[in-house]
Amino acid sequence: MPKPLLVVEHLSRSFGEVQAVRDVSLTVAPGQIYGLVGPDGAGKTTTLRLICGAFKPDSGSVSIGGFSLDNKPEQAREMIGYLSQQFSLYEDLTVLENIRFLAEIRGLSENEWLPRSRENLAFVGLDVFENRLAGQLSGGMKQKLGLACALVNRPQLLLLDEPTTGVDPVTRQDFWQLVIRLAGEQGMAVLVCTPYMDEASRCSRVGFMREGRIIRDDSPLQL
Repeated sequence: MPKPLLVVEHLSRSFGEVQAVRDVSLTVAPGQIYGLVGPDGAGKTTTLRLICGAFKPDSGSVSIGGFSLDNKPEQAREMIGYLSQQFSLYEDLTVLENIRFLAEIRGLSENEWLPRSRENLAFVGLDVFENRLAGQLSGGMKQKLGLACALVNRPQLLLLDEPTTGVDPVTRQDFWQLVIRLAGEQGMAVLVCTPYMDEASRCSRVGFMREGRIIRDDSPLQL
């Protein structure tokens, strides 16, 4: 097993009296897909937001590629691609304009983002739709655009928060084939939250979450 790219140790976070994440520890190595599995309210999304730096933990630590999120947040975040549960598109912009907007927020020049964007759109199967308004895309195509946006900075760690919720079974299958290729062919480390057991079975390793804790962590075969 290669050295872990993501190391999470004893992560906790409360909101008032609600302890959303309780002493969570996990690792994800390059080429590995780690699935956080559990019902709504288990703490999956909060864990992802702590890992990407959107929330600060009450205790615990996150390290990405050897960079501490506390001490070297910019270096750590540069290694992350993040697709949230409710990906926000600008529906009056085209597919390519949406990617350009996010790329330029990240400080990428046109020489960097344009070839990457076209490469990513081809990868997710949206290259022929680059000039279509995002508001005219189907739900599954919007999720694929979200994935293309998450890949624009060529991340080493991909965080996916229930990326297939609300899309049809064929789109779910297509999306997972893309994720498996990213891990297998490009060696990307992937951490994905999902409520679906069939998706959990596709992961290299699974952590079952309940009431903010990981109650069991192992390979799907062992579980």
